[in-house]
Amino acid sequence: MSVDGNIPKLYVIRCAKWFMLYMPIIGLFYADNDLNATQLFLIQAAFSFASALFAIPSGYFADVIGRKKTLVLGTVLSASGFLVYATIHNFWAFFIAEAIMGIGNSCISGTDSAMLYDSLKESQNQERYLKYEGRVTSFGCLAETTAALLGGTIAAMFSYNDVFWVQVFIASMAIPAALLLVEPSRDKLLHKSFRQVADIGMYALFKHKGLSRTTLMSSVTGIATLTMAWTVQAFFVETKFTEIQTTIVWVLLNLTVALASFFSDVLERKLGIKTMILLMVILIPMGYFAFGIPSIAVSLTFAFLFYFVRGFATPILKELIQNYCDSEIRATVLSVRDLLIRMGFSIVGPFIGWLTDTYTFAFAVTAAGILFLITSLAGYVSYLKLRSYERTNTSHNN
Repeated sequence: MSVDGNIPKLYVIRCAKWFMLYMPIIGLFYADNDLNATQLFLIQAAFSFASALFAIPSGYFADVIGRKKTLVLGTVLSASGFLVYATIHNFWAFFIAEAIMGIGNSCISGTDSAMLYDSLKESQNQERYLKYEGRVTSFGCLAETTAALLGGTIAAMFSYNDVFWVQVFIASMAIPAALLLVEPSRDKLLHKSFRQVADIGMYALFKHKGLSRTTLMSSVTGIATLTMAWTVQAFFVETKFTEIQTTIVWVLLNLTVALASFFSDVLERKLGIKTMILLMVILIPMGYFAFGIPSIAVSLTFAFLFYFVRGFATPILKELIQNYCDSEIRATVLSVRDLLIRMGFSIVGPFIGWLTDTYTFAFAVTAAGILFLITSLAGYVSYLKLRSYERTNTSHNN
């Protein structure tokens, strides 16, 4: 079997992962089970903390044992977490379910991108990585959009719990796709030890100038986009949106992400990396500030701009990281990025929930906007310094 067949299977895995029927109604589902904003973010923090805790070990496992085995494990755990959701309804059950899915997510995130890159490299098409990563992200967003329509319909016609039973079936579809993957040939670590995990982490974050700056910049953006997904859910509860209203908005937001992701390579050619990163710096904090304005129209306008940026941010920033990576450590480095994102959300998310319950939602999102404005600007300045350093070195070498 050829590695060329991995691409459609990775599409299936990404689509099953992103076919989240529950997302349009999850905030309403938690509220229906008497959970407040703090508990909403704490449950999601369980997912993020588990993802963070296993992010680097799972990436290292993928580099040492294999991409395929790691993806199989991740898909099994993800389906198991939804099964817990469907059978037990209380705060701690949701907390445990998210922790299980967090471990599964850590096995998939980064590993799927590493397998995509290595599969393309084996067929000597690695220069097409951005195109395919953008397409995979786009298909994932389209899956999330379709899922939102279906999930909202199931919730309105039947019940919230029925949504999760269907979700178990959808998540299980990724398991055979993972089992049918072909492990691509690649460079492998010659000496295997857990100390290598720490060494690779130090290399990615501190020792390699290009890799460290792009990883940190990508992580800040990732924290902001992940936090926004759940801030939107709090916004739905705050504005008392119905199941139909949340479904419509969620569908349109994800279509926006899908469109931007699909054309991320075109946008890169037209605008350039520097301009695209500047758009991230400006529009990501503005998305949070807009939620603090007492106007649903203004809030939603900037939410759509935020989601447009989110669409091209992920493939663009992943490509920047992968350009500095050797194949034998690629999955581990991408897992370092995921670790930073998940740990960051584990802190920022519950803090926003606490600010919402203690003060107001507007106060909480304004504080988040200030935080992401400062960190995004710092990442952008760091990136500009990196570009200047690389140009200087190139001219000296010539």
